[in-house]
Amino acid sequence: MRLVRSILTVVVLASLVSLPGPARAASAPDRGTAFTPKAWSKPLYGTKAPSEDPDTQQHYVEGHDGTDLYIETWLPMAKDGNKPPRDVPTVMVMTPYASLGEDTQLINYLTARGYAVSYAHVRGTGNSGGCLEQTSTNQIKDGARFVEYLGNKAPWSIGRVGMYGASYDAETQISTAALGEPKRIKYLKAIIPTASVGSQYDWNYMDGVPWTGQPAAGNTSYLGISGIPAGRPSPQHYPEKADCQGEVMGESANQSGDYTEYWKKREYRPGAPRVKAATLMVHGLRDFNVQPITLAGFFDRLDPRTPHKGVFGVWNHAYPDSHGSVEGAWQRADWMDMAVAWFDRYLKGKDTNVERWPDVQVQRSDGQWWAVDEYPTTGGPLGQLALGPDGALGVTRPKGETTYQEQLTTTESQEGEMAAFETAPVKAPLHLTGQPMLDLWLTSDQPDGHVAAKLEVVRNGEVLIHEGGYGAAHATYGVRSLQHIAPMKRGWFEQKVGEEIATDEAINVIVRFLPTDLYLPKGASLRLTISGSVAYQKGESLPSGSRANIALLHSCSRPSMLRFRMPSPSAMLLNVAETDERAPGQTKVKLRSDPARIGKQDGSGMAAARVCGSKPHTLPFL
Repeated sequence: MRLVRSILTVVVLASLVSLPGPARAASAPDRGTAFTPKAWSKPLYGTKAPSEDPDTQQHYVEGHDGTDLYIETWLPMAKDGNKPPRDVPTVMVMTPYASLGEDTQLINYLTARGYAVSYAHVRGTGNSGGCLEQTSTNQIKDGARFVEYLGNKAPWSIGRVGMYGASYDAETQISTAALGEPKRIKYLKAIIPTASVGSQYDWNYMDGVPWTGQPAAGNTSYLGISGIPAGRPSPQHYPEKADCQGEVMGESANQSGDYTEYWKKREYRPGAPRVKAATLMVHGLRDFNVQPITLAGFFDRLDPRTPHKGVFGVWNHAYPDSHGSVEGAWQRADWMDMAVAWFDRYLKGKDTNVERWPDVQVQRSDGQWWAVDEYPTTGGPLGQLALGPDGALGVTRPKGETTYQEQLTTTESQEGEMAAFETAPVKAPLHLTGQPMLDLWLTSDQPDGHVAAKLEVVRNGEVLIHEGGYGAAHATYGVRSLQHIAPMKRGWFEQKVGEEIATDEAINVIVRFLPTDLYLPKGASLRLTISGSVAYQKGESLPSGSRANIALLHSCSRPSMLRFRMPSPSAMLLNVAETDERAPGQTKVKLRSDPARIGKQDGSGMAAARVCGSKPHTLPFL
């Protein structure tokens, strides 16, 4: 989200109407019912830039504290004899990146289809005054005032506003929609947040464990952004921006993993049930910049009365149609049709059939799409795999214990610094979906420690790797601080202060994995590795430094288990349009439709087997 995110978001937005990524010989599997979104709006109009009518299209909104907040708007204009309506709905991108250049492709794409497009500069960036505060109280109030201006006061307004964007430009959406003042955000009718955090804590830590270096690097990068003017109009607020980052930078040095008041102010999940704007939420399950932990506690807490759909698939920090660094051939050719159809329905009131889309579209790690009612909580059958002696995973009568020593640094674990468990090759497909949990019993000889775990799909001894330069594994990751093992009563981490554990006493520790959709084909295995630090594609978690000796217990009295959900056998498979299926110049893709179901995927009964006589059971939020 920080330095990497600031650069990447501009790249992602600039490629929103995508060019094909690196070619790959094999397309994603294409079984299932054809999914073909249909936008109502057609590309009829030109684009009127803010500079053509600055009195109307360049504007300052007054913040609640008197801060000047800048917004500029591009409008549809007549082209080839097609005259746009005088009043049109507005799609707003609320961003700290406006100073790095607006996305003209997005602007031209939407104005051609009869939408105004507004770029609102986050306070402390671009031409807005005030202090950049990483989406806290003031910024949320700003978002509500931007919405109110566009919905009620802008000369072109029809009273309906949408929001769009990725990364920081997504968190401005969910924070405004969830926590903005209701009387001001009543004009906000639709949002499409892509790759959003659910809280600022999530980008810096996971369940009491810091992601190495992220707070300092990220916040420093935003301090730099806040000093770059957009240049339209004069950056009158420049001098005040350089001296107002004390709290943000101070919190960057906090490596405790505690959920402090600073993070509580930047938690958006409590507002999820209050979201009224129709929400199309998008996230890559291989996004290790802004990780999909957001989906747990936000997407699954949206009010059932609020229209909402999800699209979660195999890509990195990108849109579904522009993730060339992970499985370029799997990019979706229908993404902009989906986005415009969503806005057409909720901003223009046109019947685009969005209510009949699958509630959630999820992509397996092998590329096949399928439909589920909710995510990462699902209604599918429960699975369990017990840890056992000699590195076995999936035993029915566990016994003994496995020991390792937490490594001192983030370097790769050495012999004795990890515990690895692996299933036998599955005789039939095994499919883990949603958010697996590691339900551990352990002892530690130190009052602190970090437990880091990764789940990987293995074939012939090798971890499966996705095509593309990003090098993402078919895997998911989870971490937990032993001083932060209090129950997550609301489904997300909120422990204010760490507490030392009793040494050499058995304790139960739940490690959440990042939401995932891991598919093991026949002959593959599932490998679980537990250590003190986990490395992923763009970084690693921080070990505690305690050098704790940890014993993982696996007996019938204290079984250590991997718990997860599997898809319902009756779930629909989906055939979606990928970019390699669209010939140059094509606007539509003809998909064959086969109403196939996902079928039973429990590893030929391995995941459903009883352990010590007990069938699989759930954990909170699984």
